[in-house]
Amino acid sequence: MKRINFFIVLIVSLLSLTISAQNESNVPLLKKPSEGKVLIYFVRPGALAFLIDFKIFHQDKYLGKISSNSYLTYECEPGEQLFWAASENRDFVLANLEANKTYVVAISAQMGAFSAQVNVKPLSPKDEKDVKNLNFVLGKNKGRDFTEESVQFEDQYESAQAGLKKYEKLKESGSDKVLKLTADMNF
Repeated sequence: MKRINFFIVLIVSLLSLTISAQNESNVPLLKKPSEGKVLIYFVRPGALAFLIDFKIFHQDKYLGKISSNSYLTYECEPGEQLFWAASENRDFVLANLEANKTYVVAISAQMGAFSAQVNVKPLSPKDEKDVKNLNFVLGKNKGRDFTEESVQFEDQYESAQAGLKKYEKLKESGSDKVLKLTADMNF
């Protein structure tokens, strides 16, 4: 009897280790941030509105444009941070970020009145569809890192101010349109 119990425990343990290893292998290998920093991947899966680039911001800082099936990486400080994207509309995500972690935000298109609207969504490593979309975009190898030089000739001051004004209105009204990126959603 003891022998049968031992084998049952052994089989269950091996199965749980196999399942755990399979789940971990589904999460892509992403770059790590510098010590004490946070790394954000902005990914744009899909081909809807492939001719339109969306503008990405960190609070009032312009990070650049993102095109279909590409990604942009950005390193920042941990803590509460506001990220958003602009097109015909503006969409926001409020993030609570831990140091030394990597997070992913999807920037997607949806049909708008005159052009494509932008949709911002934090991705979770626990969601199979999120991981699949992330792997697809990373597999295209159309990524770039944010640098100050990459946006030095693009004046987005007025757009940044208009976006922050929109965010403040949403915040004051208690809107649930601002999505949350929580610390545990790191990859």
